[in-house]
Amino acid sequence: MKEVWKSALSVWMVVVIVGVALMAFTGGYYAGTILSSKEGIVIVDDYGRQIKLSGTPERIVSIAPTATEILFAIGAGEQVVGVDTYSDYPAEAQDLAKVGDAFALNVEAIVALDPDLVVTADLVPEALNTVEARGIPYMVLAVRTLDAAVKDIRMMGALTGHIEEATALADSLDARILAVKEKTLATDVERPKVYVEYYEYFTFGPGSFGDDMIRAAGGINIAGNASSEYPYISAEFVVAANPEVIVYTVGVMTTIEPSDFGERPGWSELDAVVNEAIYSIDDNLVSRYGPRVVDGLEELAAILHPDLFE
Repeated sequence: MKEVWKSALSVWMVVVIVGVALMAFTGGYYAGTILSSKEGIVIVDDYGRQIKLSGTPERIVSIAPTATEILFAIGAGEQVVGVDTYSDYPAEAQDLAKVGDAFALNVEAIVALDPDLVVTADLVPEALNTVEARGIPYMVLAVRTLDAAVKDIRMMGALTGHIEEATALADSLDARILAVKEKTLATDVERPKVYVEYYEYFTFGPGSFGDDMIRAAGGINIAGNASSEYPYISAEFVVAANPEVIVYTVGVMTTIEPSDFGERPGWSELDAVVNEAIYSIDDNLVSRYGPRVVDGLEELAAILHPDLFE
């Protein structure tokens, strides 16, 4: 596949993935694209930034679990030479050199690995400007929809020379997403009101990835009209919305128990609490926008519509 990819570089401004640099969602984000030219590769990342590479990156540092999962899933794991502290999946990633994280990035550790490219996600540390100043480019993966997540997988396959593997994976994910939507978005299916909490009183607002997932799973996000993508809401807000289902994420920062929700002010009378419709979901399945997001979609859809996924 590398031979095929290298030959494509000789073609002037050939688009090697499906998609164009269109504004895809709010906040100035763009759908990722790659252009190839006789000078090398030009990437338009999800922040609309143009990054120029001399060729296929052979040494990649990932400072985001999402990027790490994508790279390994498309067969580019051998090109990854370093990862952030939180990149714990797949297991092979845990054996790689660690370079800190988005909150405390070790610039010297990155430079010592001599990477061709650094890949990050929505939390873009300021220290990357120092990395870039030393001649090491970085790109951002930051999506807001399931469809965009799959497009990024295709883009990373083209970028790393793993087009065939990425295409097969993306096609499979698209099919699974469609299979869920055909059930959950059918006209005769009732959509329950849902409150998803990824941290105490923090939820997904309009334009966020979580909001798109809730809709695709056949739910009505009670914070779908909030003022921000990731709002901090009040107990009174949830009481007024009276969700029929509560879903909370479980991860390294989560210590909540289902019984805790009924103890919040006014929540004991919520439909979700009265009917014991309170469920947990792995945080990694809704916060990391790699291949496992479809696992998260399927799990959330089964929670909201158990009759459709028996």
